[in-house]
Amino acid sequence: MLPRAQPGSVRRPRLLRSIDGDGSAALTLVDAPVGYGKTMLLRSWCAEHARPVAWITLDEADADPVRLWTYVATSVERVAEGVGGPALRRLAVPGAPVELAVDALLNGLHSHALPLAIVLDDLHLLGSEPSYRLVEHAVERLPQNVRMLAATRSDPPIRLARLRARNALVELRARELAFTVEEARELLVGREGIELDDEHVQRLVARTEGWPAGLYLAALWLRELADPREGVRMFAGGHRPVADYLAGEVLESLPADTKDFLIRTSVLGRFTPELCNAVLDRRDSTALLAELKRTNVFIVALDGRAEWYRYHHLFADLLRLELAQTRLVEPAELHRRAAEWYRGRGLAEDAIEHAAAAGDDRLVAEVLVEHQVALFQSGRVWLFLSWIRRLPPELLIEHPSLPAFGVLAAGQLGRPAVELQQLLSVAERARRERPAAWAPLYEAVIEVTRVVFVQGEVGAAVEHGRRALKAALSDASSTFAVAALASLSNALFFAGDLAQARTVALEAVERPEARERPGGYVAALGLLAAIDAEDGRPAGAQAWARQAIAYAEETGQADLWPVALAHLGLASALATTGQLPEAEREAARGEQLRRTSQPTAAHAHALLVLSAVRADRSKLTRAAADLERARAMLNELPDPGRLPALAVKVERTLNAQPATPSPSLIEEPSQGELAVLRCLASDLSQREIGAQLYLSLNTVKTHTRELYRKLGVHSRSEAVARAATLGLLDTSDSPG
Repeated sequence: MLPRAQPGSVRRPRLLRSIDGDGSAALTLVDAPVGYGKTMLLRSWCAEHARPVAWITLDEADADPVRLWTYVATSVERVAEGVGGPALRRLAVPGAPVELAVDALLNGLHSHALPLAIVLDDLHLLGSEPSYRLVEHAVERLPQNVRMLAATRSDPPIRLARLRARNALVELRARELAFTVEEARELLVGREGIELDDEHVQRLVARTEGWPAGLYLAALWLRELADPREGVRMFAGGHRPVADYLAGEVLESLPADTKDFLIRTSVLGRFTPELCNAVLDRRDSTALLAELKRTNVFIVALDGRAEWYRYHHLFADLLRLELAQTRLVEPAELHRRAAEWYRGRGLAEDAIEHAAAAGDDRLVAEVLVEHQVALFQSGRVWLFLSWIRRLPPELLIEHPSLPAFGVLAAGQLGRPAVELQQLLSVAERARRERPAAWAPLYEAVIEVTRVVFVQGEVGAAVEHGRRALKAALSDASSTFAVAALASLSNALFFAGDLAQARTVALEAVERPEARERPGGYVAALGLLAAIDAEDGRPAGAQAWARQAIAYAEETGQADLWPVALAHLGLASALATTGQLPEAEREAARGEQLRRTSQPTAAHAHALLVLSAVRADRSKLTRAAADLERARAMLNELPDPGRLPALAVKVERTLNAQPATPSPSLIEEPSQGELAVLRCLASDLSQREIGAQLYLSLNTVKTHTRELYRKLGVHSRSEAVARAATLGLLDTSDSPG
């Protein structure tokens, strides 16, 4: 929500004009150290423009990309109803790629068409490469009707030079934000009514170097003096740092009780009167905060209802320093009280952050246990796993659900196998050492994770699947029954028992709660499609697959691995009925969704399906490459089940194709090279291709040279012709 205007703030037309620019900049970056009025400047600009504003004040917890973009989409939804909804639905799906949610939001903004501003205040607090990368992704794709403005204390790690080259960046830095003498006179004399002549104003500007916070602190101090001119002379000749000098004067001028309130509440970050009362054990925080706001003691209202506040960043830093020096109370105790207040209101993230600041790992663990299901259901898997990593193993063992759900989180997020194994080891210890606390649900979670995410031994996966189902059915809530059935069916499918796999998958989709368990439901439907396709029932396969894909779209699962088998089953069914281009498109989509950082039976299977379809299309070179990649994976798996036999079958199909000479690739193009190749088939110049793909001219030229080499050609026209023959210009193709 847009922060309230500060009473007595100075309007700065020259800076407002700079922000306006020519209106073409996607990003406006207000970049300066603390105390330069970045937030108030952006607030003033927003207030003077008719366009709606989605304002997001960031903090360290927004390093979680899901949390960050949930706030952005929610803020957009508030000012443009219906625009943020699709993104929010995607973000609520555990493990869903956040980039696709950002794209959904950008598509909604494009369709919205009306002007809108997105403001990210305190961008420097993100502190996470994934979050910064997604901000850059959004900036580079913003529609013309949307601007992003950001306040930050340091340059964000995004490619600013690239934005400058495209004239897509407006920058305001400390040099521009420093007060001029005229602006200082407006603040000190015009707004605060302090009797100073031009000479004294100039002295203050020189002493503070135009630093807005320094001048504002000076105003608070000088207006209480009988002779403000003498105060200027004292201040201008002093040797203490500006902030130290003025903040000391401001704090010392306050009543002892008010000073104590400020110092203690400085640990809270953002706060409400009710929170202050709870943490400080007092009842008058509402009146005290209202008085502090009225007298401009560096307090900022964060919403229009004046329910949430924060202190000016510089002032908060000084208050915390004062707290450390005075030792009035241990900051840890204040954080602990704040954590309990947030916990009592179901605000898990704030409770966890304050518990961690108090150094109370046990409280962190307790809050995580209370909210673990809600965090998963809201898509906050990254946040959950990040806290699990910080807790000592002994505490995780004491709360067995945490390592169990931690394994599931690591699997959904595609974490390396070594990380899954570490969490599995902790979970195994919890099962052995805390048997009374080990519930069937945790067993089901662990075993399903072993089947789905720790693939490599198909025979073992069947046993894990059976254990998962037994545990899930013995759990009174049956929360994981659909997922357990789908995972067992998946293992049986790769083991070669298609009849039993079909029976188990049918049981999954027919359970009363199946549609309320989207991941397991979609996976089971996909398995039915794949099984029917292999058993020669193309009509049934198509029906199951289209039902799975439609439901995945409806529930935000369309870009997750559970729907991959539906695409692969549909591909096989379409190939059987001669619809080969559509079949290849579906197979390529299924293979893309099955890709992982390490070899798996699922990815090898997807490559075999894709190879078979391409063989049917007489794309023999690419089909052979897919088959070779699949076999390389199978060679790394201890027990790949029936897949080696399936690979032999695909090879026979490949060998049965007419041996007509066809051009071949010297080497597979990369994804970036394929994008350039498809543009080469248009009338665009290389410079225009670069602009369309957000690539430099040199990069386009490099990709083009590599394409000529890999295709074995010497010109653009030859490259396009060879690519058409090989099927590389079909946008449904994967480079394999």
